[in-house]
Amino acid sequence: MGSKRKKQEKKKDFQKTKLKVGKTARKPDNYTDTSFTAKSISLPNQSVTKKATRPASTKGEVDLSHHLSLTKHHSAQTRKEVLGFIESHLPSNPSIYKQIISSTVPLITDQSHEVRSALISLIRACALRQSGLLELHMRAIVLFLNSAMTHIQPDIRATSTSLLATLVDLSPQPLVKGYFVKLMKSYFSLMSWPLGGDQQSVSLAMNTTGSLGSGKKSRAKHIRILSQFLEAALFELETPASSMSTDWSSVILPHPSTPCYMMPQVPQSYFHYKLFIDEIPSSISSSMSSEDGKISLREAESMSTDDIDARRKIMMDVFHKGLLKNLQSAVKEGGEIGAEANTCISTIHKIQASIDSANQSLL
Repeated sequence: MGSKRKKQEKKKDFQKTKLKVGKTARKPDNYTDTSFTAKSISLPNQSVTKKATRPASTKGEVDLSHHLSLTKHHSAQTRKEVLGFIESHLPSNPSIYKQIISSTVPLITDQSHEVRSALISLIRACALRQSGLLELHMRAIVLFLNSAMTHIQPDIRATSTSLLATLVDLSPQPLVKGYFVKLMKSYFSLMSWPLGGDQQSVSLAMNTTGSLGSGKKSRAKHIRILSQFLEAALFELETPASSMSTDWSSVILPHPSTPCYMMPQVPQSYFHYKLFIDEIPSSISSSMSSEDGKISLREAESMSTDDIDARRKIMMDVFHKGLLKNLQSAVKEGGEIGAEANTCISTIHKIQASIDSANQSLL
């Protein structure tokens, strides 16, 4: 019996087993069970695939990387809530604000009015939290601001100047020193005002006033913010005297004309000589050319506006005539628009009086 059993066991290795439906196949003799369970250890503050975005001292702050990615969400309600969440959880680490500004500023051209309002509130909160933030990112902010002011959608244009008002309020000097001419051109496009004196631009503005000029409340707000922008750009701010400024009347000089040969105390003091401005080709229309020493629009676009005298010169030579003409037309409409236009006209007259008094003092 024993020998027969051994023979049957040896034959099993060379026999093919029949598989039955519903039953698992017999596992081989050399099978090794590799199934096991293990508990994962989660360390949310440590990762080998993501760099640390804040020092160890800010453990209580929220990681905003996920929320910043939601600013591109397809739902307007989600974008609005994300902006509100970021505003209420602003970090103390200054390096994160660069990512916040670069991710959220494009929403100034968002289709939703609530999203744009939340963005303006966020930018104001960031600027109040981190001093100098708007100055560092002014170029990118003004780029999208100009895009919003000249946007094809009327509601986007209507809220664009709210961002401009925030910049004028919190960071006026970097704004007007670098982007005075660009913003003035965008303002003429926003209000559908003709910048040149040719008939084509006048007729174009008349035809597009109804379609591009937006509502009366928006236009009144635009004119009010324009007045604030002109005051910030064309009036001297009351700042303490710097160490570089010198009152020559109290200094004993070897010669009365010595101050004329000293180093200039203002930037671009020789801009009126047009040393670094290309001559305008003859093919340019007469509205773009300079006459009697006046600055043309093309020259103004290539000039630096760091100096307040340069901004005043550009204002009087390029924008003054068209601005007064269009504001006087707005006064005739009456109501809130007329009141704001009158205020803006009085601001322009103050600028003219200040320039005249400065010119008389030089004589």
